[in-house]
Amino acid sequence: MASERISSEMQKFEAETGYQYVRKIASGGYGHVYLFARKGKNQPEYVAAKFVYREIFGPPDDRGSASAYQRALEGLQNFRSVSTESQYLLRIFDVHQRHDDGYFCYMMELADDVVSGRSITPGVYRPRTLLHELERNGRRERLPANRCVEVAITLARGLQILHESGFTHRDLRPANIIFVDEMPKLADIDLLAGDDAALPSYIPTHYAAPEGCHSSRADIFSLGKTLYEMCTGFPVQSYPCLPFNLRHWDDHQIMLQLNRIIAKACARTLRERYGSAKSMLNDLERITWTAG
Repeated sequence: MASERISSEMQKFEAETGYQYVRKIASGGYGHVYLFARKGKNQPEYVAAKFVYREIFGPPDDRGSASAYQRALEGLQNFRSVSTESQYLLRIFDVHQRHDDGYFCYMMELADDVVSGRSITPGVYRPRTLLHELERNGRRERLPANRCVEVAITLARGLQILHESGFTHRDLRPANIIFVDEMPKLADIDLLAGDDAALPSYIPTHYAAPEGCHSSRADIFSLGKTLYEMCTGFPVQSYPCLPFNLRHWDDHQIMLQLNRIIAKACARTLRERYGSAKSMLNDLERITWTAG
C-alpha cells in the first residue's frame, strides 16, 4: 500500500514539476528524502527532495497540529531566502505546496556520495554524512584534530547565520550534517523554528540540552556534543570521558584546546555555556591561528 502511494504520488509530482523520481534515500524529521533528477545541459542533475507529510503532525482536524504544519512550511520558506545568501547553509531550490495531497516538499542540494563525491550513480548513491565519516572503516574513529577544527568552524559559521536570522535547528548531530562539495552543512532543515517549545523535536537525549532543545544555546550544546564525537571517536554517551592515550597523540595540544571549547559548549548551566555561536566560533578560529 505504501509503495502504491509513492508510485501515484511521484507520477503526479513528475507531471507537474518536471523533476524525475529516482528512489528513496533517507527518512528524517517529518517525512522522507528522495533522489530526483532534472535535465541538465549535458547530463542529468541530481537533487534531494524532502517530502513533509501533514499526517505526521497529528489528526487533520486538530488545530494545534495544523498550526505546527503551517509553521514548518513558513519556517522553510523563510530559510530559503536566507540560504541563498550564504555558502555555509544548505541551498533550497524549490518549495512545492501539495496540501490537497497531504504534504509539501522542497528540493535541495544533494549530499556528496560516500565514495564518488559529486559523481552520482543513482543506483548505488549513498549520502555522505558526518556520521558516515566517523564510521567510515566499520568502527567509530576520531577525525584528526585539525580536521575537527575545520569542520567545527564551518558548522559554527552556518549556525551563527541561522541564529541571527531567527532560527534554531533543534536536531544538530552527526547524522544530520551532510557534505556538499566537501563542505559540511546542517540538514533536516524542516525542523527549523524559532524559540517555540510547542514544536516537537526528534533529537536523541544525549545531544539535547538540559533545558530543552528550543533555543540557540541548545543548538550550541548539541554542536559541542557533536564536536566531542569528532575529536575522540567515542559515542556521545561517553561524554566527558577522554581517551586514555590522548597525551601520546601527535595533535594532542590542539585536542586539549578543543576540549576546553567542548566543555564550555556542553555546560549544563546557561551561565557557563557559550552565549552565542559567534562566541564559540571566535574560540575555534583562535585554535586555527595557534595551530598555524
